[in-house]
Amino acid sequence: MTTTRMTGAMYIAHCLQQEGVTKVFGQCGHTNYGLIDACHKLGIEYVSFRHEQQAVHAADAYFRVSHKLAVVNVHLSPGLTNALTGVATAGADGTPMLVISGNTPSYHHAREAHQQIRLHADASQADIFKPVCKRVWRVDEAKFLADVMPRALNLAQTGRSGAVLVDVPMDVFAGVVDVPAETLSRRPAYRRPVGDAQGLAEAAAMLKAAERPVIFAGNGVALSEATAELAELARCLQAPVATTLMGKGMFPESDPLALGTTGIWGSRAANETTQSADVILAIGTAFGEADCSSWRPEYTFNIPGSKLIQIDIDPGEIGKSYPVDVGIVGDAKATMRALIDVLGASPRPAEVARTQAAAVAERKRDWQAALRESQHDAGTPIHPARLLRELSELAPADAVFVTDVGWNKNGAGQQLQIERPASFLTSGGMATMGFSPAAAIGAKLGAPERKVIGLVGDGGLTSVMGALATSVELDIPVLWVLFNNFCFSTIQTVGNTYFQNAYGTQFRRPNGELYNPDFMLMAKSFGIDSMLVTNPNELADGLRHAMEQDQPFLLEVRTRGDLPMPRTGFWDIAEFLEGGNAVD
Repeated sequence: MTTTRMTGAMYIAHCLQQEGVTKVFGQCGHTNYGLIDACHKLGIEYVSFRHEQQAVHAADAYFRVSHKLAVVNVHLSPGLTNALTGVATAGADGTPMLVISGNTPSYHHAREAHQQIRLHADASQADIFKPVCKRVWRVDEAKFLADVMPRALNLAQTGRSGAVLVDVPMDVFAGVVDVPAETLSRRPAYRRPVGDAQGLAEAAAMLKAAERPVIFAGNGVALSEATAELAELARCLQAPVATTLMGKGMFPESDPLALGTTGIWGSRAANETTQSADVILAIGTAFGEADCSSWRPEYTFNIPGSKLIQIDIDPGEIGKSYPVDVGIVGDAKATMRALIDVLGASPRPAEVARTQAAAVAERKRDWQAALRESQHDAGTPIHPARLLRELSELAPADAVFVTDVGWNKNGAGQQLQIERPASFLTSGGMATMGFSPAAAIGAKLGAPERKVIGLVGDGGLTSVMGALATSVELDIPVLWVLFNNFCFSTIQTVGNTYFQNAYGTQFRRPNGELYNPDFMLMAKSFGIDSMLVTNPNELADGLRHAMEQDQPFLLEVRTRGDLPMPRTGFWDIAEFLEGGNAVD
């Protein structure tokens, strides 16, 4: 058998190329430059950011719109610790991500070399990532890369997908690997696992007999690329569809069967319909706290009470949050396809379906009526609900919204109308402030033909402003819509509501004057065109102008910061906050 001799860095780059990787995200350092150079020689683009957290958020969003593996390459120690929040964010949301970090030369490990993390073990930086990654490896000899790389690529992308870390000392990047010429990577190709026949039959029987069934779709539907099957299943059953925040857009929200998102800040129609359902069919969701109103049965899901059919690729998720009547382990796409076949053409009596549809339509009308006043508010500063309504009406049908935190996330999840998959990207499990600015860049790299709109608050943007430099450097035409309210508005609401105190939540000078950078001057300094809107009557024209720009653009909108989002569900943190500082 003939072999090919190459450096460890070049072997990794070849494995990435064979996997179809065309972009690697990160920041350069002396320990990881060998891989940057190898990727460059093979035509793999290195997307460099000014901070590693931003690079990881961009890689995360790049996967979410393109479904191409997210790959991150960073320097040791501070480079890797800077990346930690981004990797935790990606891992919590099931993004398949390969992180490759440089490390000090292996022969220096026992001597505790410069920049080495070594307090409890030599060169142990990878240990920091064990709580957020599916697996971490440190490869101390180049010859072991041939064993580790296929496993890392496989583990990141199969089962419950997530992040993995391969930690590579400098001498391993530079070392020699002899590999068979015929193949570089041994990563197997897996078929999609289908749920068992008995479980499918029991689920079908339960759904056929249901009077008020609801389909509850999570991020697993997106990861499995199963939106077509979800739509077919909903129409087969004539059952309404609610989604998690991460699942938003997996079912077109203008559809009569669409309920919107559930939970703390979900739509009232969704919460009322799931709470009164007799059967819940949950697909690809971990039943997260925010989506389930802290699991309180009187707000979102009344389980038990409602019967639960749960489909998930991870057996550990089935029955974790709620007791199940039928649990099915399987891939969302393959298992929904099998369930559709078992159900047949018309599984529910038409009259039963019509009665449920009428009740759902009435709830949706009532919910829209409840939002109308705030969405048409004519006051200044501009009501964020009005901004979201006009964004929803004026954005292109295929626009990608990338949210940060606060009104621009929870309010957007509740009130933006999303019609297609991979159109609403947010940090779900971690709710990471600073996610949107760089993630919007990654989304645009993954979907260059679509308009990408990053929604971000003033606190979020000023925490990660370096992302703007990357957009100009690489000429990536992202539109950022800045909700500027001179505060951390969600926490200001907490302070005012429960403590009668906004201390630490507002952006003010010592004399009490509201303070933020001049965002127009800031954008200009980056080489970015911008526009400021303070009058609600000028909002539509401002949005139209911003949408027309085919370059990086910042639209600052002065919004109210004293408004809590309409809360239709429940979050039990309120029980710990109520009373505030009543006990002195």
